[in-house]
Amino acid sequence: MSCKLDLPLGPSFRDAHIEADLQGRLDDGRRVWAIGDIHGHLGTFRALIHRLKLDAEDRVVCLGDMIDRGPDSAGLVDYIRSHPQIICLKGNHELMAITSLQEDGHVELWQPWLERGGRSTWGSYIVRASGDLYEAKKQFANDLMWMDNLPNHIVLDDVRLVHAGYDPRMPLDLQGDKELLWIRKRFYAHEYAVDPNRTVVFGHSTTTKVGPSPGSVAQSDIRLNDGRPAWIAMDIGAYNHVSPGLAAIDIKTFQVVKQATLRSERWFDVPDCREAKIGTHFGLDILRSSHRKEAVSALRAKRKLKMAGVVLQEDLDDYDFESMPRHVMFASSEVKESSNRVWHGPGTDPSEQHLRLPGPTGFRIYRKDSTMTSMNMHTSHKPKRIRG
Repeated sequence: MSCKLDLPLGPSFRDAHIEADLQGRLDDGRRVWAIGDIHGHLGTFRALIHRLKLDAEDRVVCLGDMIDRGPDSAGLVDYIRSHPQIICLKGNHELMAITSLQEDGHVELWQPWLERGGRSTWGSYIVRASGDLYEAKKQFANDLMWMDNLPNHIVLDDVRLVHAGYDPRMPLDLQGDKELLWIRKRFYAHEYAVDPNRTVVFGHSTTTKVGPSPGSVAQSDIRLNDGRPAWIAMDIGAYNHVSPGLAAIDIKTFQVVKQATLRSERWFDVPDCREAKIGTHFGLDILRSSHRKEAVSALRAKRKLKMAGVVLQEDLDDYDFESMPRHVMFASSEVKESSNRVWHGPGTDPSEQHLRLPGPTGFRIYRKDSTMTSMNMHTSHKPKRIRG
């Protein structure tokens, strides 16, 4: 068992309505797909759903760990919750995130969860809320309550769907979060099937460790009485470094459909990167810059001024004064000392005083390019067409 955190671990929780609905669809010849750990890779997940070519009566079961580490956990949860054909199980990462929800409904981020991939999830909520911390916490709390009500396993006639697996030393119906959401090798390395009548389809343990072929769905060598494998491992590793991707399996025919992780979501290609940097580079930085919108507006205004031939005082250091033409009437050192001087063209009296007016956005304007000004005057005073 790998759960060494001080977590509130619940009992076995099944949803009879979900199980009856899925079994009825299977009996009617409909398809039910199971998908392993998604971990916030929204684009890759949507590409996989597209590959499945779902009919209206087909269903998809996510085996837990929808969130954390990937680039858009908030977007993934929003997509799943709004999709009428997707059903979810609770995973250990959802369980850790739920610990951030207090009894009074407030969110206090749980540090052990943040250290295990939660930073990218929280950052994605801030980005979704455009930097509004109140809105981010409000949506996060709502999603946490949804996660808290997810079942931790589904039992059908021929298949068990669970995030991590079952402890072979315990009765199957007496196992709770500690076993169903956290167990690893004790389950999949056991020498006989935990349920002789049902194949266990699970995620949690990546097939880079469980199976012989990294990035591929793994099956147990132990067989049930009808010849089916005792278990099937579905977490092929959305962010493994060998063959990253997601996989779906038809739980009746065992047909597998795979989708490689999209190039835009390969955050793990960065050396020593343990989770997507959305929290560092996008989400959390918005909180540190309260005047971000004002800064962006100022930058745009400066660009427009430069396009019009306006030179700003703070940009003087970027000019090479030594190579300036001789009609500039003073030395570069004099320019830097006096903020009220302007560049004069040929024939201009350098002693003439010029009033300096503030620019349209309050920037200090040092000069206006005479060539741009003449061009603007030329285009603005076109001869009127005389109607005869």
